[in-house]
Amino acid sequence: MGMDKDSQDVHQVLNELKNKFQEMRKLISSMPGIGVSPEQQQQQLQNLREQVRTKNELLQKYKSLCMFEIPKEVKTISQLGCQ
Repeated sequence: MGMDKDSQDVHQVLNELKNKFQEMRKLISSMPGIGVSPEQQQQQLQNLREQVRTKNELLQKYKSLCMFEIPKEVKTISQLGCQ
């Protein structure tokens, strides 16, 4: 009798584990980017870093040209960081 009960308990625990694994598989497969290879991720990262670098350069260029509109409440250009 005792063995039967243990067997049922083990069977129940295994079923619960199986269900948890199935849930985790579903979760993992629905994660954004899970289908993208590490190489593709590296390429995307490199592209994004390049975009950030380019945009930072443009911001610095515009800042040095003082192309931002000066708000009325700002008294001097030096307060905007434009020399």
